[in-house]
Amino acid sequence: LKDFSLIKKFGKGGEGPQEFKANPFGPPMIIYVYNKKLYVSSDAKLSTFSLDGQFISERKVPPFRAFIPVKDKFLASGTAQGDDKKMYLNMGLYDKDLNLLKELYRSDMSVGPNFKWIFPNTDFSSLPYRDRIYVVVGKSGFMIDVFDLQGKKLYTINKKYSPLKVPGNYKNRVLKWFKNSPNFKQYYEFFIQRLDFRDKFPPIRTMMVESDHIYVVTYKQKDDLSEVIIMDLKGKELKRKYIGIVCIPGNLFEYPIFMIKNQQYFTLIENDDEEVWELHKVDLK
Repeated sequence: LKDFSLIKKFGKGGEGPQEFKANPFGPPMIIYVYNKKLYVSSDAKLSTFSLDGQFISERKVPPFRAFIPVKDKFLASGTAQGDDKKMYLNMGLYDKDLNLLKELYRSDMSVGPNFKWIFPNTDFSSLPYRDRIYVVVGKSGFMIDVFDLQGKKLYTINKKYSPLKVPGNYKNRVLKWFKNSPNFKQYYEFFIQRLDFRDKFPPIRTMMVESDHIYVVTYKQKDDLSEVIIMDLKGKELKRKYIGIVCIPGNLFEYPIFMIKNQQYFTLIENDDEEVWELHKVDLK
């Protein structure tokens, strides 16, 4: 921590033991520290390591799901059938054997043969914190549902927020990405028939819960900085700040790369001139 020098590397890309593989059409690979262990949820696999990188175990899991440990259970995305007979991505609570115990939220993102992608996507993050689970109810506006560890809803944070209008060039930018993406361009004509577009950005871009605060990143910007709304755990707004948000390069879904710890915001920014990655820190207190 003194100079952020590299201590150790472990694992590599692949499908064998102690190897990781990201699914270009599914959720990102997730690394999560919990109960003094490091969990790596990659494509169809959940791997466990000690905090110094020693391999402990791995198990096969259903594809297109990212598992996060919470006490003796797991949070994970999955699928469920809607009233229109289409399949939609959802968020559920699973037991230690990865059996679904309860659905917490069903998104508006459809999958399967009759899928429809609506851009910009609504976020439906799900995060455990202490003895609570916080779920972004993206399709319903600025809403966050709060559950206990048994999946019982305790309360909802519902905030008035005026969504921003999507710029006129947004659709062309999305279509250009599909046309040039190594994973999608060969299916371009197929995908453009399955895309739809919103007039306004969703109120919540992503969320993090840490140090007894909820941090909500929105799409609102000022001088190329993104708005962060800081609330207490009941949803009372405490302050707003503008910080630099960096996303995974070349990714249409714009996953932000950042971490909040002890009310400090950390992100990696590539310095093209020096050809190095820089760690940037912002105090959120």
